Amino acid sequence: MTVAVLDSGVDGSHPDLAGRVVGAVAVEIENGKPVVHELSPEANNDIFGHGTPVAGIIAAIAPNARIYDVRIFSEKSIGAKRILLTGFDHALSQPWRLLNMSLAAVSSIRRELVDLCERAYFQQQIVVAARRNAPFEDDGLPAELSSCIGVDRGAYPSPFQYVYRPRTPIEFEARGETVVAPAKGGGYTTLSGTSFATPTVSALCALLLGAYPDMTLFELKTSLRQLAQTAKNGSD
Repeated sequence: MTVAVLDSGVDGSHPDLAGRVVGAVAVEIENGKPVVHELSPEANNDIFGHGTPVAGIIAAIAPNARIYDVRIFSEKSIGAKRILLTGFDHALSQPWRLLNMSLAAVSSIRRELVDLCERAYFQQQIVVAARRNAPFEDDGLPAELSSCIGVDRGAYPSPFQYVYRPRTPIEFEARGETVVAPAKGGGYTTLSGTSFATPTVSALCALLLGAYPDMTLFELKTSLRQLAQTAKNGSD
């Protein structure tokens, strides 16, 4: 099960990710336009250390998961909106069932994100996205869209303990406090935030889709909800 990780890039040379990164691209602005470049999946393509722990969390929880690295952040943040949309579009053009988006975009590109998430839905691709950490009027895009799986953070001892939150746009809350994960350049780092709760849910989705590859978004959300209730009650 391949998970496209739309982030700052992934350090494919980290021992925990050795052989797990099956492809890598970077979106960059050239001559005023976003362009997709292929990268070596075995290289350290992470520009500031966010994508590597995200990918590492997925790989640790889901042994069946492989990572497709889509670098959509740039060091100078030039053309950030267009880079994000181009990277999202590129990921949807690939045959991967799962997309992890540990980010929250601004509302000025809401229409474009709605269109891309609807495309994902009709192509049977699952988008797992992070709730915004900072308090704003919205929960963050694309996490608040019903065509995605939105994730908030909480303090849980295990990635298999998480909570379903009915009647809210962000339906799931997973482990996202003091998470130990692989660091860019080697070793490990401890992080907190919705960015690191989101790959936990992506990994659980990878496990479910590995067992039941024909699951729709609705069926996957239903299974996650049922498992969350079981985990919350402390039973098997």
